[in-house]
This record gives sequence, structure tokens and C-alpha cells, in this order.
Amino acid sequence: MELLVLQHNRMRELLDDLQSTAGPDRRESFEEFARWLAVHEATEAELMQAEFMRESTATW
Repeated sequence: MELLVLQHNRMRELLDDLQSTAGPDRRESFEEFARWLAVHEATEAELMQAEFMRESTATW
């Protein structure tokens, strides 16, 4: 969970950067945010799958 919180904080920073930039810098900010979002999505999916597996094996 700590990793997810750190990722959320970083993504908020990237969104702030995105809102305060223009032109080529804005595109770079958007691309970096998109990369972090993909990593974050994968992290959440992995953690959710692990949690689901723990819960499903505990009930059987």
C-alpha cells in the first residue's frame, strides 16, 4: 500500500507539472504521466490479484 501512496503522490506532482506547462514541455509532462499511470495500473492489478488469491484460498 505504501508503494501505491507514493505513486499517487508522484502522479499528483506530474499533473501539477502538466497543468503549468505548454508546448513541447507539456507533451513531455503528459508522456511521463502516461508512463506512471501505466506502471500504477499494473501495480494495482498485481496487488488486487494477490489479495484476491489470499482471500479465495482462505475461504476454501
